[in-house]
Amino acid sequence: MGDNSKYFTIVAVILGVMAAATLLAFNEDRHAGWQLRPSLDLNQVHFVVRHSNGFDNWVSGRDVPLDRFRGFSLSMLASPGPAKFEYVAEAGRLICEGRFLVGTGSGSYTFVADRAFVSTLQQMGYDTPDDDQLFSMLMMDIDRAFARGIRDAGLRASSRDLIGLKIHGVTLDFVREARQAGYQNFTADDYTQLRIHGVDTNFLRDLKDAGYDLRAGDIAQLRIHGVDSRYMRDLRSYGLKPEASDLSQMRIHGVTPDYLKGLKDAGYDNLHLDEINQLRIHGVEPRFVQEAKRLGYDFTPEELAQLRIHGVDAAYLKRIQDAGMRNLNAEQIAKLRIHGVD
Repeated sequence: MGDNSKYFTIVAVILGVMAAATLLAFNEDRHAGWQLRPSLDLNQVHFVVRHSNGFDNWVSGRDVPLDRFRGFSLSMLASPGPAKFEYVAEAGRLICEGRFLVGTGSGSYTFVADRAFVSTLQQMGYDTPDDDQLFSMLMMDIDRAFARGIRDAGLRASSRDLIGLKIHGVTLDFVREARQAGYQNFTADDYTQLRIHGVDTNFLRDLKDAGYDLRAGDIAQLRIHGVDSRYMRDLRSYGLKPEASDLSQMRIHGVTPDYLKGLKDAGYDNLHLDEINQLRIHGVEPRFVQEAKRLGYDFTPEELAQLRIHGVDAAYLKRIQDAGMRNLNAEQIAKLRIHGVD
């Protein structure tokens, strides 16, 4: 049996008793600051840290590489015993003490900030982080490379900004690609806002390529309302290049590429954006437009909207034609419907 097979056999045994052992561990210390348990990855363990600063309480749990620990090995999770080891990152270290049970361990920790890391941040031009910020940096793996990359990208970021960027998944690649796409003036808050709303750099490039020069807040609003790169490309295929605010309104009112295609197939392919939105708002579906055309009507967009407002559909148009009323205009048809002629 190879080393990996032995490892997974040990993990399977450990996982089998871990639930009970974990419960026992936290019964022993209900305010445990740390917990360790195996990961399915041979080179990692699952590390849970509870933190309280007197105002906020939170729990962070994730798989971390074994090389982030000093004085710990997987074999320690196989049998009960005292626990004492360190978790080490650039921002500082956690001196962990407690106890290992079968398959898990828990206890308390002491946070020790790395003053050399603080000094480096200061030399880069960052404000001095407090201990809570340093603890967050440790837990989020904010290192010198990340801080240097943010600075070199031209962002005037604070220590708090570094944490916010990391929390919301703003990577150095994202910042670099955004700048390459032509966005040179985004702030740290701008990048955070964009990532919160799911903006990727492909969308940023497509906006620039389409001629839009927007602020981060406007870009975020587009994504909030479901405007993406594909939607813009589909609009361009129908000869439309709306303003940014119009893009949002079209999505809000449900103007889809299929809707535009249906109108175009019915012969309405040179409409203004206001006309398209009004048709959609008043429930004018492409099928109604197509059936009206088939019955010989050539209504304007305004007439189509008025007919639908008064409840005229394709079936009604056919009924009045079958009744011999074939040469009526939109206003006359609407009046018939208003007065209950059916």
